[in-house]
Amino acid sequence: MRLLTLIRHAKSDWSDAALSDFDRPLNSRGKKNAPLMGQRMAQNGTIPELLISSSAKRARKTASLIAREIGIAKAEIRLEEQLFDAKERTLQAFIKGLPEKQHIGLIGHNPGLSELAGWLCKDAPEWLPTCAVLTLELNIDSWDELKKGCGQVKNYDYPKKAD
Repeated sequence: MRLLTLIRHAKSDWSDAALSDFDRPLNSRGKKNAPLMGQRMAQNGTIPELLISSSAKRARKTASLIAREIGIAKAEIRLEEQLFDAKERTLQAFIKGLPEKQHIGLIGHNPGLSELAGWLCKDAPEWLPTCAVLTLELNIDSWDELKKGCGQVKNYDYPKKAD
């Protein structure tokens, strides 16, 4: 059994049209929601052994804000350029090559993350809103065994979700 936590980056700032998509920062709501989701992850015990983030600015900042709340040092976050704007198949291939940790957190972007979630689990939400945290329990012994439908939702949370 493996756990995969998919985290969509927090809300980004679109105010500077000169910035590339890769370089967009978080807006004020994103800066507030990321630590909130980290706190909720800590409260419910959804703490990955390894956090891997897209290297895009908004994803990196989301990762560092969440990591602080769940007790992972910023220096321990693995940044991966290939996760930026990755499609479902790219994410599948990436996951199959993950190190043999029981629980890994991936911080990335839509539509790839939402499509991956649906491929892994028919009960996954159709669309992950910004700063959503979806933990899937995968019925596999090794990451390279990843296959369609191998997951079930263990936990799903997002900033606007009512308790």
